[in-house]
Amino acid sequence: MCGIAGLIVKDSASLGEDLIDMLKELEHRGKDATGIAVYEDRDDIQIRVSLMDPCWKKDLEEVVCGFGVASNAKIYKGVGKFTFYEASLAMDPEKISELNWAIDSNPNLCVHSLGKHLKIYKDQGSAVELQRVHQIARTKATHGIGHVRLATESVDNINFAHPFTSYLYPELAIVHNGQFTNYFNMRRKLQNLGVRFKTNNDSEMAAHFLAYQMKKANMGLEEALYKALDTFDGVFTILASTTSQIGVVKDRLGIKPMLFFEQGDGVVLLGSEQICLTPRVSDVYATEMDPGGVKVWSV
Repeated sequence: MCGIAGLIVKDSASLGEDLIDMLKELEHRGKDATGIAVYEDRDDIQIRVSLMDPCWKKDLEEVVCGFGVASNAKIYKGVGKFTFYEASLAMDPEKISELNWAIDSNPNLCVHSLGKHLKIYKDQGSAVELQRVHQIARTKATHGIGHVRLATESVDNINFAHPFTSYLYPELAIVHNGQFTNYFNMRRKLQNLGVRFKTNNDSEMAAHFLAYQMKKANMGLEEALYKALDTFDGVFTILASTTSQIGVVKDRLGIKPMLFFEQGDGVVLLGSEQICLTPRVSDVYATEMDPGGVKVWSV
């Protein structure tokens, strides 16, 4: 089933915690994995990577050293069997995509986020467990998206969990509720265009598709979401974010829900159910997205 949520606050030190609180209200939609993507108000490049085993830290550091210098590095065990690495990087920003894929080329490593603003935390288990194990930074942030997962495959592989990014456009993140029935056809088409895949999750295909439209076809987020609406088959709702926008697309059957609520102070709340908006606004009456709808908010 899965559940998704989004939040725009523009200047908040507790945005990560607020997203966690929203996802706690959606735990009945999935507890196999939980994840959040937070856009922090910073300018340094930061990286988060999952490792199949701590022994792969040396391989990761060798790759990173080929692109720049890491500082403030830390490594710790997650909820499940995976280990997580986080650091700040002094490197050429133009090389971020190249470093992203260089790390992902190792089957024992997987980039969860890499960029100047985006930071992703995701792990097995519930929102409570994500908050307990991961030290989610309290820092100024503007917006973010989150996901609770009811897995249909690869329950123990956190790299199949959301949010997803794309090495083509590292500051793009997506969360998704639903299924793409033309996944294999779309994957082959993207591979024929030179796009490389890390997992077999259909949501990774959606991330690469949107990233390709924005990076290679010079589309804005809204245009790319309309392109997805016309291209993907199945039942789906996708919540996508960049450093300056959050957008949502809902398929024309309209089976997978998405509600939104806008406050006069610029706060925007989005979620699969109205209950997940109440940790931020207790008295809320949200609007349901129409089938076939696309909507984008600027930060």
